[in-house]
Amino acid sequence: MHNPFLSRLGKLLFIILCAAGVISGGFLLLCRRGYLDPAGLFGEEPARLTSAPAAIREEEKALPTRAIFLSPEELDQAPAFESVVVTMKEGDGTLGYVSSLELAADLGASSGDPARNTALVALNQTPNLHTVALVSCLRDGTATQADSMALERVSGSPWLDETRTGWLDPAQPRVQAYLIGVCRELAQLGFDEILLTHCCYPTDGDQASLAQQEERAEALETFCRQLQGALADWPVLLSVKGEEDGGSLAPKSGQTAGLLATFARVWAAEEDAAALAAFQPVILPEE
Repeated sequence: MHNPFLSRLGKLLFIILCAAGVISGGFLLLCRRGYLDPAGLFGEEPARLTSAPAAIREEEKALPTRAIFLSPEELDQAPAFESVVVTMKEGDGTLGYVSSLELAADLGASSGDPARNTALVALNQTPNLHTVALVSCLRDGTATQADSMALERVSGSPWLDETRTGWLDPAQPRVQAYLIGVCRELAQLGFDEILLTHCCYPTDGDQASLAQQEERAEALETFCRQLQGALADWPVLLSVKGEEDGGSLAPKSGQTAGLLATFARVWAAEEDAAALAAFQPVILPEE
């Protein structure tokens, strides 16, 4: 005997099974093509930052691994070398080029040499020469004089390192905007690579008096991601000088392994190279 209810139930079950098959097939197709990450969907914690793009990793294989420091006054010597590092932002905060940033002008950080930028553009157009702009990122004795930019002591006054130099607070929007502006100007000048030194929290000096002790890694990561994003449309590599504790489980510098892996290259002082061996660092030349 024909039962209309069972007939309708059978049709409904058939439709549900067909829909499930379509959904499953679509899910597998999206996973295979990389649009979905099954590990991320089912509870596995993804890395906070992905590693450097494959295109950058491929390009860096051909990059020079040795370089020499030149001061902005020695640019005429550059053609004799394969790769040169030119300091564009000193630890005292002064810039080695003429900046159009309002804050740089207000603080007197910009170079006063009107011919400097023209010379830098010419340098960066030299055939077969890899140019690296060195930027003292957070160690800055000039910009720390501005409001809401310096790392502070527990008392609220600016924190100073052992050389009496202030450091910028990467969590401050004004700091982020200023450093992004500096790096974008260097990209516009045509540098092949921007190397950030002091892209970390200070690890020496009176650490007990520093107001910001927690969440260093998170604040530094957020700043670096913003900077990387701001330079994404420019044909410039963004590299970083790794600190001795970089990549350790609880780095005082804030440089986690995940963060270091997002940069095009990791450079290191010779004495720190062994600690950073996993990142195959380029040795920073002596000034």
